[in-house]
Amino acid sequence: MKLNTQLPLATIFFKHWGIDDREVGIVVAKASFARSGKRWVAEDEPMLVLEDTFAGDPSCTPLVQEQDIAPGKRGTDLIVHATARSPEAALLTDWPVSLTVPDRLHYGFHVRGPSRWTKGRRGKWKQTTPELVSEVPLTYALAYGGSATDQNDKIATFENNPSGMGYATAHHLATCSELPAPQIGLLADLLGADPLAQMGVEGFGPISKSWLPRRANAGTFDETWKATRHPRMPKDYALSFWNAAPGPLQSEPPLVGNEVVLVEGISHEGPVQIKLPAVACAVQFDGDTSNMVLDTITLDLRSADPSDYRVDLIWRTIVAATEEYQSAEIVGFALED
Repeated sequence: MKLNTQLPLATIFFKHWGIDDREVGIVVAKASFARSGKRWVAEDEPMLVLEDTFAGDPSCTPLVQEQDIAPGKRGTDLIVHATARSPEAALLTDWPVSLTVPDRLHYGFHVRGPSRWTKGRRGKWKQTTPELVSEVPLTYALAYGGSATDQNDKIATFENNPSGMGYATAHHLATCSELPAPQIGLLADLLGADPLAQMGVEGFGPISKSWLPRRANAGTFDETWKATRHPRMPKDYALSFWNAAPGPLQSEPPLVGNEVVLVEGISHEGPVQIKLPAVACAVQFDGDTSNMVLDTITLDLRSADPSDYRVDLIWRTIVAATEEYQSAEIVGFALED
């Protein structure tokens, strides 16, 4: 199917197997917006991301950008790239960070300065007071996770976040006198004095397909799958496998655009309030119109200057009878306040 549009969108059409194993067509449209004063302005040439991008080695560094090619998602992914910044640029040991979409979702955690678990003379571990800081990059490399040696001197990895810090085994603790503690986490976890107590993985960024718990949603790839279903997804696969946002930032039912996103703890000037672009997309073919689902929102709020903020929106829809249509037009419309 050939896609046409008069809008500043990047588009793609591809075929995939639906959840009922029938082949369907997937239409994807992407828009990128930059700030102009208090308004969002669409960029002329948005780029579709065709492969996952990592901070470094994919096996041990965070996912930076999830590919845009997916057959669908369960609800909307809300992904935020940001740096935590203390109120009024004060030097603090820690402060809260949170994200709220009123009446839809709320998620929060704490960030803090560098600290360490240290071993005392009697082998008892304690945690040092965090250093005073005014900024903490919101990256999973500073959240709980990582790897350590086990009793067989093999590498044991925390599969919910191989890129993180603070994960330990009893064997590893027996061979070292100090261990870096995570800088991002729930406050109760961060205050823990036991380096063997596992913590949650907190952050706003995308989760790699190879990390747990996301990987488990892919289903069972065994000999039965290879013999009876390859290259289709396993029978026990869940559509949520394609959701890259952390669980608390997956909105179901989907967001539609025009919502307010309130982020606290990322600006020295106070809470950041973002109103998403008030636009939506639909596909028209042979007189039929199909509204597209806004299933991915990526906010780039890393800059200290709000005029540098950016947002990418991705809409997606399924076309069941692809053989009936040779072309389609992607149109847009404004949402009412």
